[in-house]
Amino acid sequence: MSTLASREESDNHKDVGGKVPHREAVGSLMHLAAATRPDIVFAVNKTAWVMDRPAEKDGNNVKRLFRYLRSTSNYGLRYTRGSGELKLFSDVDFAGDKVTRRSTTGVMAIFADGVVSWTSLLQKTTALLTTEAEIIAASKGAKELVWLKHLPSELLSKFARKNTGTVHRQRQCHQTNQEPGVSQKSRHIEVRHFYVRERCLNEDMGIEHVDGRKQLADLLTKPIEHARFEVLCREIVISSGE
Repeated sequence: MSTLASREESDNHKDVGGKVPHREAVGSLMHLAAATRPDIVFAVNKTAWVMDRPAEKDGNNVKRLFRYLRSTSNYGLRYTRGSGELKLFSDVDFAGDKVTRRSTTGVMAIFADGVVSWTSLLQKTTALLTTEAEIIAASKGAKELVWLKHLPSELLSKFARKNTGTVHRQRQCHQTNQEPGVSQKSRHIEVRHFYVRERCLNEDMGIEHVDGRKQLADLLTKPIEHARFEVLCREIVISSGE
């Protein structure tokens, strides 16, 4: 799998695909990122963009990921018994892809004080405004929240009735989803992206603004500095278990 961005960037570098098991290495990383390591999801997605013609720098990025995993091999997800609040954070990196100018959606669900679901993906359409990109991300988060609410209902029959769930978003998207009507800035946004507003009106969930410094899904949308990366890992309880 490769994108226009990855192909254009790799064409100017030496192809090393036949010398190292790049595809197998990325596949292993993708499996781990989907299972227990949300801290590497964004980086793994970037490496997965170049699968058929990896350049030397792509191989170095994969090696860097494996070195990080080796140094954090005692990390894992931790949950707290008795903490039954379901929260979901959604964030977006507006026009973050340098070639397609598409935005990256990040969605992270917290239950029992630990991460139970996470997603990082490039949006399928090019958003014209930050608000539009955030609404697309919030819609993705709302659908994930609804699915998570119904998942344990067979085992915990009271869960779906008592826990409405909350989507934490940035201010622009929060105001757009709370206020009725369509403004001049949002009139071009597809109706399906207002799914979250419908769910709020039906009281299936709530929506709250969260300060950017406390936005946990920021980990899934773009590269961040080392200090903030460690803070977010602690917030979502990726720890050594000590």
